[in-house]
Amino acid sequence: MRRYFTPWNFILLSIFVILFLFVLYPMFSIFYASFLSPETGQFSLESYRKISSLPFYLRCLRNSLWVSALATAFSLIIGIPFAFFTSRFHLPGKSLIKTLATLPLILPTFIGAEAWILLLGRNGWFTNLFKQIGIELPSIYGWQGIVLVFSLHFFPFVFLMVSASINAIDKSLEESAQNLGAHPRRVFTTVTLPIVTPSIVAGALVVFYMSIENFGVPQLIGEDYRVLAVQAYNEFISEMGGNPSMAGALSMVLIIITLMVTLIQKYWVERKSYSMSSLRPPEVRRAKPFFTFCMWFFCIFILFLALFPFLVVLISSVTKTQGPVMYFGEFSLKNLTQAIRIAPRPIFNSFFLSTVATLIGIVFGLAVSYLVVRKKGAVTYLLDLLMILPLIIAGTVLGIALAATYNKGRIVLTGTWMILVLAYFIRKVPFSIKTTSSILQQIDASVEEASINLGVPPVRSFLKVVVPVMLPGIAAGAIIMWVTTLAELSSTIILYYGPWSTMTIQIFQYVGSGDFGPASAYGTILILSVLIPLFFLHRFLGKGMTPTL
Repeated sequence: MRRYFTPWNFILLSIFVILFLFVLYPMFSIFYASFLSPETGQFSLESYRKISSLPFYLRCLRNSLWVSALATAFSLIIGIPFAFFTSRFHLPGKSLIKTLATLPLILPTFIGAEAWILLLGRNGWFTNLFKQIGIELPSIYGWQGIVLVFSLHFFPFVFLMVSASINAIDKSLEESAQNLGAHPRRVFTTVTLPIVTPSIVAGALVVFYMSIENFGVPQLIGEDYRVLAVQAYNEFISEMGGNPSMAGALSMVLIIITLMVTLIQKYWVERKSYSMSSLRPPEVRRAKPFFTFCMWFFCIFILFLALFPFLVVLISSVTKTQGPVMYFGEFSLKNLTQAIRIAPRPIFNSFFLSTVATLIGIVFGLAVSYLVVRKKGAVTYLLDLLMILPLIIAGTVLGIALAATYNKGRIVLTGTWMILVLAYFIRKVPFSIKTTSSILQQIDASVEEASINLGVPPVRSFLKVVVPVMLPGIAAGAIIMWVTTLAELSSTIILYYGPWSTMTIQIFQYVGSGDFGPASAYGTILILSVLIPLFFLHRFLGKGMTPTL
């Protein structure tokens, strides 16, 4: 009987309790709420009937699927050639190009939306510039702007995954096709492309997830173009949460969509076997100068479009502003001074909440990683599956679930800073688990077993022998978790209250009111807060984003 009460079994039980209390139970709560009538509190399918019959909700559903599908398609159109060019050919500055291509994943999407408003909004810099010469530029508002921002921010998911797959191909496969007389273009379409299909589909799946759950971009530049994530938020906050049933039903629809897409992806990939022995990695070739220039220009142009908006935000933060009017060319530190000296609380809140959530995530991630990698079995396999849930639950959905579940009863967290930390921890802990699991798989279990055989308890052996070896990977996962938490908006907008407003909330509110100067100041602080840790991650730990994704 005593063998069931080992320290690791106690830790495993504790992890399941945490997942039940803060993931499964809240999700069940909004699932249950979606079947209650807001008027009588009795069982009702009214919310689902409205979603399936009223034109407004059907339009929200179509809009979500439309922008997510388009963003996924454009991300594939950009990401696949970007990966192929940078993996297979010598390009000038290729290392720098690949490094810069990972930045859009970390830089907040809603700051990108703010920048495009500054450039192509009704009073945007490009809009006014081209208007002077008689050219009317397309509006950034609506589905076109949403798809543009999503595509430029999320294509690196496709690029990173496809690059890793291309580099793992055994070149003998392609050589065999060439020896049979196949043209290089035919080799690519019949050999290379089918092999990297799982990575392409996985990248497309991630882009679709990120697009359909995104709240900030559609809210800022969508205007009347409503999507499910925004409408669920509106239903929940309407008159202090006036319609939790409809908010719950919309949240369930979002979850069902992501689950269906996941199952389709799983079925598609598992139809065929894509495994191979990559003993001979493909060679990096030199193309003719003209084609090299074309590939280099393509990569540089995409990077310019993806990163230029953030440069605009940096410039705007030191530009004289008056409400929505930007006096470009007139230098001023007023906005930064106001953010740092006069209203520093949101900066402190962002750093504090992100740090606490990251510290909790490190400990939790280590425990989960050890159990999944070292204690394989049916229970830990279930644990591994459950840890996928935070990745497919939209931030607004998680925020609604936590706020609705813990606003009364024995555990009241709504209206406290702790619920923000909890949401951040749940949303971002898969980053920590992914990194620590990959590192742990590379450490021979015999090292730990030797310590246990010498009489050191299992948990202490793990902490004293294994953890020190994992420190670089732990640090990398912590930095990625910290910077992504710092830029979290979707769940924050649901859960924050006055004293615990964050930089993301300040940016969102200022942009919404047309105050681009203060918004750019907080945006600049947020961008630098993200880039500086990433620089240390790359410079001193020699790690990038790829292992974490």
